[in-house]
Amino acid sequence: MATTTALHASPGRMPRGIPFIIVNEFAERFCYYGINSILSVYLTQTLLFGDAQATTWQSLFKSAAYLFPLLGAVLSDVWWGKYRTIMAFSMVYTVGCFLLAFNTGTVQLAAGLFLVAFGTGGIKPCVSTNVGDQFTEANRHLIERAFSWFYIGINAGALISIWLCPILLPAWGPEWAFGVPGAMMAVSVLIFWLGRHHYAVVPPAGRAWLKELASPQARRAIGALAVLYLFIAVYWSLWDQSNGTTWVLQATSDLMDKDLGFGLHILPAQIQIANGLFILLLVPVFSYLVYPLVGRVVRVTPLRKIGAGLFTITGAFLIVAWIAARIQHGESVSVWWQILAYFVLTASEVLVSITALEFSYTQAPLKLKSFIMALFLLSTSLGNLITAGVNAWMVRPLPVAAVAAGAQTWVEIADAARLVAGQKIDFSGATGLTVERADGRREALSGTYLVAVVDAAHSRVELADAIHRRPVATQGEFRPATARVSTYALIGGDYFLFFAALMAGVGVLFTLVAPFYRERHYVRTDAG
Repeated sequence: MATTTALHASPGRMPRGIPFIIVNEFAERFCYYGINSILSVYLTQTLLFGDAQATTWQSLFKSAAYLFPLLGAVLSDVWWGKYRTIMAFSMVYTVGCFLLAFNTGTVQLAAGLFLVAFGTGGIKPCVSTNVGDQFTEANRHLIERAFSWFYIGINAGALISIWLCPILLPAWGPEWAFGVPGAMMAVSVLIFWLGRHHYAVVPPAGRAWLKELASPQARRAIGALAVLYLFIAVYWSLWDQSNGTTWVLQATSDLMDKDLGFGLHILPAQIQIANGLFILLLVPVFSYLVYPLVGRVVRVTPLRKIGAGLFTITGAFLIVAWIAARIQHGESVSVWWQILAYFVLTASEVLVSITALEFSYTQAPLKLKSFIMALFLLSTSLGNLITAGVNAWMVRPLPVAAVAAGAQTWVEIADAARLVAGQKIDFSGATGLTVERADGRREALSGTYLVAVVDAAHSRVELADAIHRRPVATQGEFRPATARVSTYALIGGDYFLFFAALMAGVGVLFTLVAPFYRERHYVRTDAG
């Protein structure tokens, strides 16, 4: 590999390592977004997790993926350097993908998700800065072009996998749906290794970096930004639910009409593509139209943009809450309403995510910029922990006296009158009952079902399946001693209204705290 003594470059030539880095990032993003896009559908429809359990697992997975950048940043900056860090975490990442593809049980599932989160997290703080490391004063005018191709690679990988993997899962099974992303990750490692002789390598800073971290300047910057990141963490709790979890689960219902018109039909997990497309549309709109127009009335600052974005995402959750209420009451709703919610959500992303990313860079001392970026990513980890916590908290045990199996399944509950039509009921454990699936196979009664009819006079409710709302045909004898039955404290649209109210409250608090933040800009001078 090249060292820092071999950074000389032709003024008009792109560094030779850049194509390898871009292809590597394309393949890695294909892998991560492909896995994330189908994970909740796989958990609920193949492994028969309940909706809340699936959301908890996926939120913990994403929380870990945004926790480990802190480890990757420290290893890269202090000891290993970027190349060794990326290679090491990438190989672990690849192993995790294939554990998911050939999953044999809950333990292997957890191990696979952990290794994928560990790998993608460790890589994350290194890849973009590795692009910048390839340039010198001689070709610095090409950096913008390199980063443009870099971000095109990110978005292309994500969009293609979000479109493809939801097709592979039902058609070819999890072996292909997770195996193809795993193969792409293996290709990513190979491509990055093939470019090893073309990279300019900036050596790690060693223990001097730790002294910089302990300096008064660093402590002030980290403390001030940490307060800001607590508010942003709640934002990510909402945003990430559009990214593979509760919004996708909402779209699995047949009551969401997924016909786009013009002969186009979209799968539930594919709707996430809207976010990437709206980003391409709204970034220039905000940069060249919205911000200049608003700037004529009030001064546009980074903290004001973030504050506006916190309230904007609240609007997106009000839309999906309305959709959830319609579905709960058995009414059909067009997928275009969820696409509208994605539009509003993406507007908030432009205001919060892009602004906070740039703001974090300018507020970070020069020698700690990678570390501060890892702290910024940590806010996403905390946000997903909030989502996981809410989904674990809202599950309530449901005492069931008996279950009458047959062409229609009736569940006897002492206080059936407190349940409502469309309410979710989860079954797990050894229920003693089997249910016939659409393909004719019989499987254990497990996962999330709906209350179809409440018969309060006889203290019972009839079950319907959560996707098609058809009667559930069961066989066997219910085993109350080994079965676990539960329901949710937040029903239908109330779930999304809870998060909307949480975000609105945090937004108000942010507007009170933000004026006390004192900005300090740390930008590299031409001298170094």
